[in-house]
Amino acid sequence: MIALFVGLIIGFLMCIPIGPINVWVINTHLKKGPISALSIALGGSIMDFIYFFIILSGLSLIKVNEDVMIYFKTFGIGLIFILGIKELLTSHVEFDESSLKKETPKGIVASLVLGVILYTSNPTLIVTMTGLGAFVKSLGYFTISLFNSVLVSFGLALGSFFWFVFLVKVVERYQEKIKTKYYKYFVKVSGGLMVGFSLFMGRALLLAKGY
Repeated sequence: MIALFVGLIIGFLMCIPIGPINVWVINTHLKKGPISALSIALGGSIMDFIYFFIILSGLSLIKVNEDVMIYFKTFGIGLIFILGIKELLTSHVEFDESSLKKETPKGIVASLVLGVILYTSNPTLIVTMTGLGAFVKSLGYFTISLFNSVLVSFGLALGSFFWFVFLVKVVERYQEKIKTKYYKYFVKVSGGLMVGFSLFMGRALLLAKGY
């Protein structure tokens, strides 16, 4: 159970710094509602589990086609850039309750997939997860067995999802003020952040390729 607890703490804390998923979870919550917003978060949390388990268990020795990953990351970075530009170019930025999009099963699945794409687009993800894996091993609180690797990876994913639940609750508390007073600023700021994130990740991807 120590492994699960360690994973929970690390997963929660590592999601606090602002990133593309944080921005888009808030954006989606305001426009579509909490279920779609948390679906994006769930997509990221699922990838947290997969990536961290692979690194801790040593399965990272399995080689994935590098060209496929480059194409996938490029697509994701491009998507983040387009989402940001779309927000920046939005002409009507006054919030209108009638403009809220109804949450549908298809839309929720799309949000889940978007969460996966936003998460895995980060070129520094492997480095970050590898560093976290080394940190967890250095703690020495538990032996790195297959069972404990599953526990700590599940805890990390659960901790990251708890952060987004907390974020959604905070947004719910202040959403009326955001919608009535600050919505137009939020739209522009979120768009600018998404564009900024995409440019940063694009540069990181080019540096990783030696350009």
